[in-house]
Amino acid sequence: MDAGDVCDIFSAIGQPNRLAILRCLAPFSQGDGAQGLPAGEIGRRLNMAPATLSFHLKDMTYKGLLSQRREGRRLFYAVNMPRLVEALDYIVGEVCEAASEAAARA
Repeated sequence: MDAGDVCDIFSAIGQPNRLAILRCLAPFSQGDGAQGLPAGEIGRRLNMAPATLSFHLKDMTYKGLLSQRREGRRLFYAVNMPRLVEALDYIVGEVCEAASEAAARA
């Protein structure tokens, strides 16, 4: 993962509706049997208009933050936890490295 990938991830969650989607999906995205939630259920839980939800889900999926699977006519979404954790690790590593370098120069 590089800085561009990390920026994509954080831009994908840098908006209140997208953060709400992430929080809504997180409990359904963990473990080996993670099923995610269908788009309609996400919309109902968040009281979000279908067009708005679709826009956000598409962008978050494109940036690799969400995974998508089809079951019949329904699309299920889940958080791509490994990618999210990798982005968080990158940020922590960069910040800690910069702090260590600054402390060494002081």
